[in-house]
Amino acid sequence: MKKTIRIFAYLFILFIPQLVLANEQSVANEPVNEIQTIVNRGKLIVAMYSQDTPPFYYMDENKVLTGVDVVLIKGFADLLGVTVEFDRSAKFLDDVVDKVEKHEVDLAICKLSVTFNRVKRVLFSEPYINLHQSLLINRLELAKQLQGRPQEAVIQHLTGKIGVVAKSSYTGFAAHFSEMEMVEYPSWDQVVDDARTGKITAAFRDEAEVKMILRDRPDMALSLLSVMLKDADDPKAIAMSLDHRNLQDLMNFYLKSLNMDLTADKIINDYDNVIKNIESKIKQRI
Repeated sequence: MKKTIRIFAYLFILFIPQLVLANEQSVANEPVNEIQTIVNRGKLIVAMYSQDTPPFYYMDENKVLTGVDVVLIKGFADLLGVTVEFDRSAKFLDDVVDKVEKHEVDLAICKLSVTFNRVKRVLFSEPYINLHQSLLINRLELAKQLQGRPQEAVIQHLTGKIGVVAKSSYTGFAAHFSEMEMVEYPSWDQVVDDARTGKITAAFRDEAEVKMILRDRPDMALSLLSVMLKDADDPKAIAMSLDHRNLQDLMNFYLKSLNMDLTADKIINDYDNVIKNIESKIKQRI
């Protein structure tokens, strides 16, 4: 009897590691709830473009990061009961998408355009604002090309150089202007300056950026004509990894519950009230 017990005990001891290994493999194969991972960590890691883009995200006079995108994502983190860590190491907007795809961050928000190529790589929330693609065209260069033709037709077939921010969605959007040579710049300010001096025919970005230039630098209107392409949308949304569908669903619920109805004009011309409205709606949900 004792011999039988010893044999059984020996076999049980041999079998324990296999049980543990099987259990570990089972746990490893279980789907991970990324939301719970964030809550357990105690912070939401957010990628944001390195260059300030007011009024969406920028450092204020007190060196505090603020703006519509910042308030939005901090409100989401508050509802989760976690803090926010901003990763602003991305030198280009496409680098922000890279960080999301590689799981270096939980999500990215920085007035990020939803494009076909990006949707192949990451998930996006529903757009929280829909802008339009816009141009700042050098008036002298445009006058040279008019030659008595309708302005709208000439703009559709502009020639010369079109400036865009490097590694942004606008490098792809610029393909619409097939008769123009695209020139990439490290910053939007450089694009605008070269359009003003005539080094390039037009600067190309979303309507919020174009309107901000003309608001903050009204003298630019003397040399630059702003044109909004009403049939060319530029939806802005929050990016997450392809396997973070739980986070995508929760983000969509959050954005829908805020019912913000944002527009470029509202944010630019009534910024303080837009922020107060967003903050008020977030507090109602905590």
